[in-house]
Amino acid sequence: MSFYIAILLSLQEEVSNSVLQNLIGLLLTFTIVSICVYYVLRYMESVYVKHKDKPYYIHFYPKLRKLPAGSKLFLEENDFYKALSKTKQKYFEHRCTRFLDEVTFVGREGLVVDEYMRMQITILFIQLTFGMRHYILEYLSAIIIYPKSFYSILNQTENIGEFNPRSKALALSWKHFQKGNEHKDDGRNLGIHEITHAIHYNSIKKNDISSEIFYDTFLQLEEYLGSAEVRKQIVEAKLLREYAFTDKFEFIAVLIEVFMETPKELKTKFPEIYEYVVRMLNFRYFEDLR
Repeated sequence: MSFYIAILLSLQEEVSNSVLQNLIGLLLTFTIVSICVYYVLRYMESVYVKHKDKPYYIHFYPKLRKLPAGSKLFLEENDFYKALSKTKQKYFEHRCTRFLDEVTFVGREGLVVDEYMRMQITILFIQLTFGMRHYILEYLSAIIIYPKSFYSILNQTENIGEFNPRSKALALSWKHFQKGNEHKDDGRNLGIHEITHAIHYNSIKKNDISSEIFYDTFLQLEEYLGSAEVRKQIVEAKLLREYAFTDKFEFIAVLIEVFMETPKELKTKFPEIYEYVVRMLNFRYFEDLR
């Protein structure tokens, strides 16, 4: 009897092992096929981008999220948000909600960060990245707000803003952030400047489609700016402040400040450069909002 029981147990174990092996085989096959499909689609989108200068799509959200009523009031005061279609307003609100979930706001030197501060910075960030599918940056997890200028341990200088990729933190002087938002046509905006640094760094390190578009277009812009004649025209126009010529990172940050604050002037004086920035951010809303 024990002999037959042993045989039955052995058969059950073989069947069990066979089922487990089949499940593992199916799982591995599914995983391999999924990875192959992902890379094929990713390659096809890269080809599409080279021809169309934009991704397949920007917005896709299985479930749209909403801000608390008090926070949404700040949205309804924003000119960019108010000019969007009802559908895009929902997308904008959803992105604000996601950003607030992903990024921690920290006050320094006794500053208490209130909802107004959080929403003003969030709205600016979402506006700047609204043309990008991948708007949550891996290299940004905290925004540190100082009442005014602060001493930077990183640079050992007195700063009004900086991006620290190692700490995944953006530091801002609230006084200067507000000043940038109050004067919206002078091509100077601390928030836009520092957020651009974060986007730029993220585009170098990541390979999602938004990063690819930003970085590849930036390289094309660099090549275009290789012309001595173009550089001379930019300097003579005085559209960009002198700080833009510190290095290529500061140049693009200052350029995007000008693009976001005085797009018509940039487009009139340097239409080619304007188009590079449009493609870099996939930001086509100025044409929509005219």
